[in-house]
Amino acid sequence: MFKKQESIKKATTIVYLLIFITSIILSYVLMTSSNFPITEIGIKGEYENINKNQIDLIKNKFIKNNFFTVDLHQTRKGFKKLPWIRDVSIRRDWNKFGLLVEIESHKPIGKWNNGGLINSYGEIFNAAYEDELPLFIGSDEFVGEMALKYKQINKILEKELMQIATISLSKRLSWEIYTNNQMRFFLGKEGDNNIIKKLEVLIENYQFILSESKSRIEYVDLRYKDGFAVKKLSEKLHKIKKARKTTL
Repeated sequence: MFKKQESIKKATTIVYLLIFITSIILSYVLMTSSNFPITEIGIKGEYENINKNQIDLIKNKFIKNNFFTVDLHQTRKGFKKLPWIRDVSIRRDWNKFGLLVEIESHKPIGKWNNGGLINSYGEIFNAAYEDELPLFIGSDEFVGEMALKYKQINKILEKELMQIATISLSKRLSWEIYTNNQMRFFLGKEGDNNIIKKLEVLIENYQFILSESKSRIEYVDLRYKDGFAVKKLSEKLHKIKKARKTTL
């Protein structure tokens, strides 16, 4: 009885050993065989600012091995080096023995200081861009907060068909904006002074307060606790501003 159990135990060990060796051999064959090439690379997502040559360059550099041995991690890192790619996911397509690449591009909302762009997540990235964008002026540590404030303020301004041309946050954390119709707003510090609420009140009453004299306004100062101040342009500055509008 004891010898029979020993024989069964040895046979079981041999079977497991053979399975292990076979698995190693099979894995080696799969990894080195040219019979499992990547047949298709599908690319999804919005990537209008990324040209085909850039994508082909990454594909040729990183997607060299067969379906089983391709390094998805390194390939992902390669794609993320392209200027306009914010994130990318790559997975194997087992139905077609291919790869599925899904790209998320940066969506620029503004230019940052003297260089770089800001995306819709409030992140700074570097890429070439020729179209006009609002200018953001501030410290890198507050870029996310500035992107959020930009969206909030623009939503208010659009009620009077205005948009931000420049938004700045000073070292003293004081906000200022300059609109596309050349109006300047001193908003002041956030703190207890809710600058968004005060701007909403101003824009809601815009037609009654500022519409007639808007072309002669140098700035609107909302830094007062219980109101705001308006400084009108001198005749000389009014003519300069009018000339600028004519040339736009």
